[in-house]
Amino acid sequence: MEIKLVATDMDGTFLDENHEFDQALFLKVLKKFQEKGIYFAAASGRPLLSLKTIFKEVQDQIIFIAENGSVVEFHGEDVYEATMSPDFYQAMFARLQESPYFDKNKCLLTGKRGSYVLKTVDPDYLTASQNYNENIQTVSDFSEIDDLVFKMTTNFDQEVLAEGEAWVTQNVEGVKAMTTGYECIDIVLDYVDKGVAIQALMDQLGISRDQVLAFGDNLNDLHMMQVVGHPIAPENARPEILELAETILPHHSTGSVLRYMEEEL
Repeated sequence: MEIKLVATDMDGTFLDENHEFDQALFLKVLKKFQEKGIYFAAASGRPLLSLKTIFKEVQDQIIFIAENGSVVEFHGEDVYEATMSPDFYQAMFARLQESPYFDKNKCLLTGKRGSYVLKTVDPDYLTASQNYNENIQTVSDFSEIDDLVFKMTTNFDQEVLAEGEAWVTQNVEGVKAMTTGYECIDIVLDYVDKGVAIQALMDQLGISRDQVLAFGDNLNDLHMMQVVGHPIAPENARPEILELAETILPHHSTGSVLRYMEEEL
């Protein structure tokens, strides 16, 4: 198969259980991709700052699809940003507080320069958020934010995760919610996701879906896996993702995605 674009989710897919990867092997793979004319894209719910930290040595040589498709940066150049106005995210936050599933002390807004939590933030939630977000700042009220805001991340208890996700999509105008982890929900503008970003890249690069390969594991990867010609998943992926996958790899903790890139592409 003639592949021109390889996109991969990060957590639960490309990264191991310690949020790490074999950097020497990746540099070898990236060099091979460049020689073959293959673009590499990191497609994640993580903020752009977090992805740039992960790939700091090569950040101008790869494509970033951050914030679940709200931001696309192509080899160091801004391509696309879908931001929420202050009035929009403050109204969203007010509406969410009417939800029986929402805890305002377990939510975080991500922006271009950093991430933002309330001063009353749950300490455990803050600690967990620091694994995925750079430059987390505390504010008394979200109206104090002076930044371009892309999305909100929040946690719902695992036993009501599906119900909480559905409540957001059905009751908050202009957004959609998607599961990204064990208890984590990302709330983004209703017209963006990783699949929309991948489709835009295909159009920009003049390539077909059969020339695109993507790796994913969770529901926020679903549309991405549907629009590409070659969806691949590690065995730890959600059943909905495994059903779409043309190839199933060993568990993400073994580095199987990067090894597949080395051996098969």
